[in-house]
Amino acid sequence: HFPFVLTAQTPRISPPAYTMSLTLYAFQADFRRFKAEIAATYNGVTLTTPKFVAGQDDATPEFIAMNPLGKVPVLQTAEGVIFESNAIARYVAGLRRDSELLGASYYESGLVDSWLDFCSNEIELPACLWVYPVLGLAEYDADLFAQAKTDLFAGLATLESHLLLNTYLVGNAITLADIVMASALLYPFKF
Repeated sequence: HFPFVLTAQTPRISPPAYTMSLTLYAFQADFRRFKAEIAATYNGVTLTTPKFVAGQDDATPEFIAMNPLGKVPVLQTAEGVIFESNAIARYVAGLRRDSELLGASYYESGLVDSWLDFCSNEIELPACLWVYPVLGLAEYDADLFAQAKTDLFAGLATLESHLLLNTYLVGNAITLADIVMASALLYPFKF
């Protein structure tokens, strides 16, 4: 017998925070960084995030040895390096299965992956092509800009259609799908 009855009002008892050393190399204001940082916060995982200067830190032989693409984000773990923002976010989200950030079942895990792929292709790509010229991070091309806007709005329409009937992208709680989508939409809604 347990000394208490678990009810909807009983707060979830969290296990100790993940204590392994994890270092996230990323630019300070990159939405891709936020995916891992938010998942880490939900899971009680501490990420070390050293200052990272574009064109300087990513050009060192040490960094190129970690990621041959020479791109960020990169997560350094005790076992090795993980690159690409969704892979890093999945890794961090999976460090605590009880948080269910990857879904409450194997099926939900597949749905989380579906939404991550949808976000990469239908939201992130057109959002970057639309927002980067506004921020001065890419050259403006009127045709590309217009197509990106059209594609982003189509992706947003699909997202809105789903969210009209669902509070979360997957299941009945926040998952990595919600975290990744919110991170990707930050700058399009901000600028």
